[in-house]
Amino acid sequence: MPEWPVTDVLHATNFGAEFALIAACCRWPLAEAAVRDSAIGIDWTALLKLAMRQRVVGLVHHALAAAGIAPPPEIAAELARRTDIIAQRNHLQAAETMRLQRVLAGAGIASLALKGVALAQLAYGTLGLKHTRDIDLLVLPAQADAAWRLLEANGYALVLPAATLSPAQRRAVLRYCKDIEVVHRSGEPRVELQWRASANWRLLQGIDARSAAQDVVLPQGRIRTLAARELFAYLCVHGASHSWSRLKWLADFNALIANASDAELVALYRHAQDIGAGLCAGQALLLCERLLARRLPRDLVEELRGDRRLQKLKALALQEMARPQAAADRGIVGVVREVFTHFMLGRGWRFVVAQCRVAAIGIDDVMRVPLPPPLAFLYPLMRLPLWLWRRHRR
Repeated sequence: MPEWPVTDVLHATNFGAEFALIAACCRWPLAEAAVRDSAIGIDWTALLKLAMRQRVVGLVHHALAAAGIAPPPEIAAELARRTDIIAQRNHLQAAETMRLQRVLAGAGIASLALKGVALAQLAYGTLGLKHTRDIDLLVLPAQADAAWRLLEANGYALVLPAATLSPAQRRAVLRYCKDIEVVHRSGEPRVELQWRASANWRLLQGIDARSAAQDVVLPQGRIRTLAARELFAYLCVHGASHSWSRLKWLADFNALIANASDAELVALYRHAQDIGAGLCAGQALLLCERLLARRLPRDLVEELRGDRRLQKLKALALQEMARPQAAADRGIVGVVREVFTHFMLGRGWRFVVAQCRVAAIGIDDVMRVPLPPPLAFLYPLMRLPLWLWRRHRR
């Protein structure tokens, strides 16, 4: 079966030589020859900006050094500086993740760490390469309020969806949303507290804070995260939910499955299908094949390439990744494109109904009008008028 070279993406999207080099740097295990072959005619300033946009600076710095490629001194220094920051932040987040899991466990609250330093260790065997923005903790919906209050008691303050909430707004957020974001009073770290693994429950059926788990051993201790099958599916849904608009999500996923045999990869994909994440997993695997030279089992790749929905999802993700800004940074156009893509991530009328509910109840509406459960049916009716009102105010 032929492999797609990294540079093949140039013919289908707006990718340039800098992206081709970055994609080569993100292969795992690292292929030094591919990095050297791609490091021709590079605008190094553009490459640094693109690596920052895609949040893969650590991987790029590591790959260039391993391949014996020396960027201009000022670019090399900036790559090294930012990689040092990544390592320092990851070690701090590892220690805090362990502490918070102990605090939560002491209060009888089950929690799992999602992505972050646990994934960094599983995928790369080190905390020095993967960019991590925050600590993601998954708890049970029934324990979300208690976990939230415990974080506040440990020096964390709410930043999203707002800095302050009334009691009614707080109850509405817990009822209609899936997560909040808090930051420590010192400014670091940030914690995303989640009580649902996905906004659409049909995508990750049965995955919660009490799902099958594994311990990740770090120098600081152990972190509890999802077991291999559940983590595979979760990462696929997370990346697909963001349209894979940053290469870092795909690079981390690709590194995680780098040592999986053909049989193991098929088994992971079939499990993702069983819990509703089949399209997300198929999209992720096709992107790994296309951008990161991941070889897929012959029968599986034929199945995936023969699915027209998956081909469309792959094309949409490539377009998003090639844009100068991630979808979340592009205002209403990016939001509309992302909402449309979300409706393509599942099959069947139950998925569509669940996604309509997700689209019909927005966090801005919940914050402005925190309705009690008996009146929740009003949110879809209010969605358009409230959106038009906000646009008018702006």
